[in-house]
Amino acid sequence: MAKPKRRKTMKAPPTVSLQEWEAARQQLLVKEKKLTRARDTLAAERRRMPWLAVKKNYQFDGPRAKRTCSTCSRAAAS
Repeated sequence: MAKPKRRKTMKAPPTVSLQEWEAARQQLLVKEKKLTRARDTLAAERRRMPWLAVKKNYQFDGPRAKRTCSTCSRAAAS
């Protein structure tokens, strides 16, 4: 005879007073801000990464003609 499947129940966090909840929220906020600052620092490092020259002559279909990377970058600079 097959065993009946047991339902998994979610463990709910405890119910606390407003003061306890606010204290826990403030602790979490400190961690969230630390994470945001770390992510911003990492993104800034990524933007400062050196570039790699593109040697392949990629072509793109533009609205008026085919364009290469060099013609696209010159057009964007002007």
